[in-house]
Amino acid sequence: MEHSKVTSYEPIGPDELERLQTIFETARYIACMSRHDPASERLAAMTIRFYQMGIRDDDVLIHTVVKTNRSLRPFGEGQALGGMA
Repeated sequence: MEHSKVTSYEPIGPDELERLQTIFETARYIACMSRHDPASERLAAMTIRFYQMGIRDDDVLIHTVVKTNRSLRPFGEGQALGGMA
């Protein structure tokens, strides 16, 4: 898979936007985050940004968003399931 080095971004089309919505909702569910949590906006922004950076595989995109979100959240916040493995 080739990642393009883009400095300006193409507009996101309706089909892509619907796909990103599903990816965002999946990542939000995995992160145990309410739709009303203010941090969910950051999660949505990360989903779009990583997509624009060239991550097109859904599973990789979800994993990257969740992993990045966990690294940005204060310890203990939203990690109820993290220590139960």
